Amino acid sequence: MESRILAQIHNPALPNALGNNPSGGGNTLGMLISNIVGVIVIIAFLMAFMYLLTGGLSWLTSGGDKTRLESARNKITHAVIGLIIIAAVWAIMNIVGPFLGINFPNLPIPTIGNTTP
Repeated sequence: MESRILAQIHNPALPNALGNNPSGGGNTLGMLISNIVGVIVIIAFLMAFMYLLTGGLSWLTSGGDKTRLESARNKITHAVIGLIIIAAVWAIMNIVGPFLGINFPNLPIPTIGNTTP
């Protein structure tokens, strides 16, 4: 007999292709969560890269002004720290995840199925 911790609600009006199969697990919900996390990582990377570019542009246009130069340096420093954090999140997802048994691109959500002894 197999016991499951998490449950998924089964809606008979929805097709099984939408992850509505009580015996197959909620793969669609897991894929949705994985895709949302992937999109968040991509958006965070793009935002940090744009922040890095604006910091570089501010540095070039500072004209020797100490306060504008310090502000540009802070922007570049914060953007580099953000890129390092994003790279660490990506590494954890893709390197450490399989060691823990978590498959991020295809995250299965367990369901309560019909178990017969």
